Amino acid sequence: MLPLDELKLLDSKIDDAADLSDLKPIYDRLAEIGRHNPSDFEVQVAVADTRQRVIDRGVQLRRGRGPMALDEPPPRPTRVVSLKGDEPPAPPPVKKKKDADARGWLGIIALVSIAWLAVFVALVQVARNRNMPAPGPTPPQASKAEPGTIPVDITTIPPGAAIQLNGETRCKSDCRLNLQPGNYQVTATLDGFDPGATGVTVAAGNPIVVRMTLTSQTQTVRLFTDLEGGNVVLDGKGVGELQEGQLVLDRVANGKHAVRVSGKNGDAAFAFEGDSGKMPVISGPVAVTNVMAVVVTSLGTRARVVSSSAAPVKVALNGQPKGEAAGEGLDIKDVPPGAQTLTVGEGKDERKLVVTFGPMPTVTAFLKSDVSTGTLVVSTGEDDVTVWVNGREYRRKTRRGELRVQTVGPAAVHVAKPGFQTEPEQRVEVKKGEEVKVAFRLKPLPKLASLQIRNGVPGTQIFIEDRAAGRIGPDGTLSAASLTPGEHAIEARRDGFITRRILRTLREGETLVLHGADIALQSATGSIHFVVWPPDAAITYRRADETQTHTAREATIRLEPGSYIFTAKAQNYLERSERATVVAGESRNVELALDRESRLPPPERPTRAASAVDWSGWTKQGNAYVRRGGNRVTVRSGPLNGTITFTANLRKGGGLFRGGKLRWFVEQGDGVSVFELDKKKFVSRGPDGTRSKQHAAEEEDRSYTIQVEVTPERIVHRMRVGDSWVTLDSQANHAVPDAKFGFVIPSSDEIAVSDLHYAPR
Repeated sequence: MLPLDELKLLDSKIDDAADLSDLKPIYDRLAEIGRHNPSDFEVQVAVADTRQRVIDRGVQLRRGRGPMALDEPPPRPTRVVSLKGDEPPAPPPVKKKKDADARGWLGIIALVSIAWLAVFVALVQVARNRNMPAPGPTPPQASKAEPGTIPVDITTIPPGAAIQLNGETRCKSDCRLNLQPGNYQVTATLDGFDPGATGVTVAAGNPIVVRMTLTSQTQTVRLFTDLEGGNVVLDGKGVGELQEGQLVLDRVANGKHAVRVSGKNGDAAFAFEGDSGKMPVISGPVAVTNVMAVVVTSLGTRARVVSSSAAPVKVALNGQPKGEAAGEGLDIKDVPPGAQTLTVGEGKDERKLVVTFGPMPTVTAFLKSDVSTGTLVVSTGEDDVTVWVNGREYRRKTRRGELRVQTVGPAAVHVAKPGFQTEPEQRVEVKKGEEVKVAFRLKPLPKLASLQIRNGVPGTQIFIEDRAAGRIGPDGTLSAASLTPGEHAIEARRDGFITRRILRTLREGETLVLHGADIALQSATGSIHFVVWPPDAAITYRRADETQTHTAREATIRLEPGSYIFTAKAQNYLERSERATVVAGESRNVELALDRESRLPPPERPTRAASAVDWSGWTKQGNAYVRRGGNRVTVRSGPLNGTITFTANLRKGGGLFRGGKLRWFVEQGDGVSVFELDKKKFVSRGPDGTRSKQHAAEEEDRSYTIQVEVTPERIVHRMRVGDSWVTLDSQANHAVPDAKFGFVIPSSDEIAVSDLHYAPR
């Protein structure tokens, strides 16, 4: 999917978000799109606009408002830009005391304030030193001011947040950027805190201070067990029952908490403490009965693994050993985001668990009893995805981007969600006590368009944005569906022809229709048609500037432009060679009529005079003869028992798009047959009636190459289409010794005829 199309899709989901957790994956995907398209200005602007929409929607959700009206103007930035989270309530008013008491209390408050101020300054300095970017190359904007730039100071509470400018990471707060005048989107992200963002307008001569107060996130507690039912108690209060061994608690406030899980075949209890912007900490041991427990706390790239085992247990992440978890647990750094495989224990006590890591403070507890089952973790990144396991639809759909299914043995998994592309099935083996992950990356279906080609040249390949869409079929048509709307480059390709590339706009839900003329190709080669006597003569050819010869195996061949020598040989006949020039896009006849050797009687052939073409009244223009008007014009008289080949072009006469027609005739005795050709059909008007046939000829230069085969029995018409001769009509004939062939040219018409040749039978 194109970045702009995906951004439109993400934008459409913003107003449907019911809480902040629905906005988080949208915000993360926006960051990815921005990173992957750093040099695309249009994409960067769209990312910034969409990110601001996410932030506005998040503010509305926190305030309990509905969607913002489209015509509601955004707040105008000031020289000091401040984005604050939830502020603590103001202290209650102090009741009036006696003056002496008031002065005493004021003195104490002053001393305490001074002390707290000193501590605060020291803490700020320590935080700045701790969050200072690592030594190395820094962006020019952060190192020194270039001419015309304006300093922009960016501070966050707490410091150390990653600062993005129009989707590009520039520094860690607190920092200064020297920017050119213009509009910017400033975003701050820090693990354990909701993202902060604001728009900034930088103007010449006006330094800016951007201040953002980030709001700390609450804890998420996830319980995954293989227990048969069970209740969950948080801080002495029941919070729900296990559903298929699972329960997720959102928005658990900072502070100390105690969790107890009681099931039919086991129970467990543990305590943890959460603090603003910090990874939760397990306090005390994990108490269990008839189960093995592993509790994982995480925040960003950091995690800690705590086991209920009295002895140290080995821990590995994605197959890489990380150490042993004992006592207070094992700390793991540089944890990759997303669903990862955590291995705890070894041998018969080994357990493979699937843990999902992210920027929110999370407690994930795994409680495993010795039952004959395992867990299949289906990760999709999307909610409400339907999951099939071994051909059966599972009763629940994904939540928070995943689904956990208790099963054991082989598992064939496929998923589906309306509006998303179908993903191939995946197969895994789930062992007892083990968790196995299968990940699907669902891609949204675009709002599709389609393409249809009519009256095209069969065999022509069609490409859309360099991706093959198919070949035009024998009926001259091609249909391509499921195309992304927008402007696309459509290419027509065929061997021996110059590729044609056109730009067209595909619209949602519509079918774009192209006709043969829209994708007509210009030949990259020229064609040579051999008129040979005797018919079984062998023909060879070579380029005039080369010695290597080639055999012509068909009556018509295509060659690259250039000068060629063609040679015909036959037993008991004299060899004959002819030179001809091949021109790209043109078709030419090469006559190779051989004479018998002198010791043999000559063949009975029509005299050249009888076969001569009369061009009187025509004007020679290049290789063509041009004539205007004259009605019925005869160009050849005499015996007619063979094939007439010609190329004709209607230059004037209404035009092919306004009913213009090419006309020619064959006259034998008192019978005259007239033939008509326009851009759509061929019409025969002869003694045995009138017939018509649709055709799909190339309309390059409105020229047509025609063969008229006349025998005592039949008159057969063929038309050149691509590399083939297509039969247009066949009618009965009653030949007489003398005949005429010519063209019907009304007074207002003008035609050009080239390569006219008569080959006797």
